[in-house]
Amino acid sequence: MISLKALRTNSGLTLDEAAKKLGISKYTLYNYEHFKTQPSKEKIDKILELYGVGYDDIRFLPNEKEKPDQKIKE
Repeated sequence: MISLKALRTNSGLTLDEAAKKLGISKYTLYNYEHFKTQPSKEKIDKILELYGVGYDDIRFLPNEKEKPDQKIKE
C-alpha cells in the first residue's frame, strides 16, 4: 500500500495541482494526506481515477508510526 502523499509526489504533482484536479482545496488535500480527515466515497473515487490505482493500493489510515499525538503507555 502507498500513501496518498507518495502517490501525488510520484505522479509529479504539487499539492495545489492535485487539489485542483480533484476539485478540492489544497488544505483539504493536505488534511487527507496527513490523516487529519478522511475523504468521502465520491472523493476517493476521484483520487483513484486521478492516480489510476485501486482502493486496496492506497492507505487512507495512518500506520502506527504516523498516528499523531499517540502516547505510549508504560
